[in-house]
Parts: sequence; structure tokens; C-alpha cells
Amino acid sequence: MKSTLFFLVLIFFGIELSNACTIFMANDGRNVWIGNNEDEDTSLSYRLWYFPVSGKSYGYMIWTELSDDEKINGLMYKNPQGGMNEHGLFLDYTAIDAIAVSHDPKKKNREEEVVTYILKNCKTVKEALKFISKYNLVRLTGAQLFIGDANGDYATVHGSFIETKATDNFALTNYCIKNGHYETCWRRDVANDYLKKKGTYALQDIITILQRTAQKKPSNTITNYSMAVELKKKNFHLYYKNDFKTPVVISLAEELKKGKHFQDMATYFPKSIYQIIIDKYSTDGIDGAISAYDSLRQNHSKEYNFNNHEVIELAIQAIAIGKANDGIRFLECLKKYEPENKEIDTWLGVANRKEGRLEESNHYFTKVFDNDPENYVATLFGKQQDQTVMFQMNDFEGAEEVFLSGDFSEWKPISMQRINDRWACTVTLPKGEYHYKFIVNGIYLADQLNLLYTGSGPYIYSILYVW
Repeated sequence: MKSTLFFLVLIFFGIELSNACTIFMANDGRNVWIGNNEDEDTSLSYRLWYFPVSGKSYGYMIWTELSDDEKINGLMYKNPQGGMNEHGLFLDYTAIDAIAVSHDPKKKNREEEVVTYILKNCKTVKEALKFISKYNLVRLTGAQLFIGDANGDYATVHGSFIETKATDNFALTNYCIKNGHYETCWRRDVANDYLKKKGTYALQDIITILQRTAQKKPSNTITNYSMAVELKKKNFHLYYKNDFKTPVVISLAEELKKGKHFQDMATYFPKSIYQIIIDKYSTDGIDGAISAYDSLRQNHSKEYNFNNHEVIELAIQAIAIGKANDGIRFLECLKKYEPENKEIDTWLGVANRKEGRLEESNHYFTKVFDNDPENYVATLFGKQQDQTVMFQMNDFEGAEEVFLSGDFSEWKPISMQRINDRWACTVTLPKGEYHYKFIVNGIYLADQLNLLYTGSGPYIYSILYVW
């Protein structure tokens, strides 16, 4: 009962927000794009809701989180994370540290969320701000509401301030931007850096920014979904769980023709096989896991997602828990279907080296380097000349400072240097197994490219083997 009451309070009076989020507008004068990464706990799920024109209300869509209680889910449309209407007006929130709201005695206090009303009644940012100007947004303390329209106008709204358009392109993350306030945030800095370098924007540019600003495993917070939105065409390119190989394109106009309806986000995409293989491995060992994978791949190839690397992660975790032979067998199973996959070759190199099979390990690492001489994970484990290890961080070119910290340094920070678009340092270590993290602008992060890790939540540490 307490759980139900808690959710009802959120629905009717508050805004439940994600841990992190990146929103940006790319406007080249011809195309107006919105990019949006929603970063939260991996267990969360979502629903898309569609509401066609009704009376004087415009047609619109919203997206919401879901709970474990379907009765509550039926009300979650009252608590939107964001949305877009038929005129290309887009809204979404980013969480920030709570700031006291302003109270103008001449304005009414508004407890309810504003997203739904704006989508139903406004075409542009100016119209939305005109509506908002009537109220003290007394509940909008720990979030900023981004509003953007098909004309390229945008604004950021909080209960104590409104920041309007200053440049054609714009990015917003999880710190207060009142009066132009700036804080180091690698996600916002990466997005802004890319937007400054480009003169025109196509879908691939938006995908590139989304990929570079996405939060990835093994972090406890990852990008659960990403959107590339064409505001003029009212089309969504939707991506799920960092898988940019399996897009879903949603036309708002076509969805509104279907009438009022909703669809859970996960059902737009092929199913994950991760839990199925994990369960089989737990009960029937590596033979059962391989048999289950073969069966799904051969008989249900369209129903399940084989494009992402979730199953490679299973093999990597087998290595991490001391079952490298199981990891090798599973990777060899995957290689039957994807013989040119260099990620598989990389981890076959690691697993065979862990088992002391130097010739096999060198064979796989050489295959990787022939195709990709700078492959990071292969370099980390496969180019340890005189036990010197090269650590690198890609996609963090916007960071102001990056350090390496590990048990090999007694967790004292080791400075990393910016080399072109990456951060790097070398460390010479005795043979053994080590744990480490990176520190990016003061935030501790596991290595997002080395998926060999231990622990969970804030206690996730990347694993390194020095041979």
C-alpha cells in the first residue's frame, strides 16, 4: 500500500527523474534535430503513449517510466518524462541538484506537471513560455525542462529561471545553467565540441553524438534509450540499450492515425537473449548455454536480438569469474555465426592467454591488429611489452581532466594525457590481476570498453591481467 501511495504522489504532484540525461539541438538552418540519451538504472522500463487530436487539443506523444504494478502503469501517462506534438514541439527533463523556486505573489502556484498541457495547446517555444509565465512552478526544483520547436527555437525552464536561445546549437545535461553557469561535464562538453565543428547535420551526426555521450556498461547507470528526432518531419529514430545497430523509426503522424494507444518501448525491438542464456548456464552449464544459443539463433533469429554484444559480455564474465575455458567455448560458438567479428577475436585472445595458450592468443590478437592496429582492448591485453600497459579513454575528448586509479597505485590518481581525441597513459606493472577505474572530471567510472569487471553498483571495478 505504501508503494502504491508513493507512486500516486509522484504521478499527481511530482516529477520522477532519471539519474542523468543528455539533450541537444542541432540546427543548421535547414534541419532541426533533437538528440536525447536517457541514462538510468538498467532495470527500468518505459512506455510510449499516443494521443490524437481531440477537440482543440493537438495530437501528441509522451514517454514514461513503468513500475512493477500494472495498475500504476495505467496512470503513468500523468507523469511524462517528455513528449512531442504534431507541430514538432519537443519537451524533456534533465535532473539537477534541487534549487529553491521563485515565488511571485502575482502568479498562481502550479503543482501539476506542465508537459501534457503544453503539448496539447502550444505549437512553439514562445507559446509554451507564455503559458508558463502565468505560474510559479513550485514543484520544478530538481529538474530543468528543455523545450525545443521545429523552427529551431529552444528554452530551458526551472522553477526559478528561464534561459532562452543564445546560439543555434545547444546541449543540456545535469547541472543548473542559470545565467550561463558552466560546470565541467564530459557529456555536455563532447556534444558542444562536435556541434561547433560541423556546419550541417544529418542522422549519422546525431547518432555519433548520442554514441559518444552515452553511458555504457559496466557502469551502474547506462543509457537505456536514445532518440534522434527530426522536428520538422516529426520522426523518431529510437535506439535501445546502447544498440545503434537496431533502430526503430516512428512517424508521429502515422501513430496518431491509429487513435489513442500505447506501446511498451521494449516491444519495438527484438527480445534480449541475455537472461535466457544466463539461466541455462546456471542450470545446465556451458553445454546448455551453447545449445540454447544455437537453438535461438537458428529458429528465432527475428524474434531475438543478435546484433548487440550482450552475449559476448556473458563470455567475458565467465573469464572474470575464473572460467576462461567456458568463455572460450562460448566465444567459439558465437564465431561460427560471426567469423569476422573482431570483438570476439579480441576476447578469444584474452581468454586463451588467461589459460596459458600463448600461440592461440597471439593468433587472435594478430587478426585484430591486422584489421584495427589501435584496437584498445586488444592493445590493453595483447601489447604488454615488458609488462607495460597502455590505458586509454575514448569518447571523453570533452573532459577537462582524466586520471587513472587502481589497486596497483594504492588508488592514488595517475594523470592521463590528452592525445588527439582520447586520454592515455602507460604504467609498468608486475604480472598479476589488478582492479582499476578512471576519474573523469572528479567522477569515478569503470572502463567502458573493457567489459572485464567485478562488483556491482558503485563498487564496479575494471579488471586487468598483466602477463
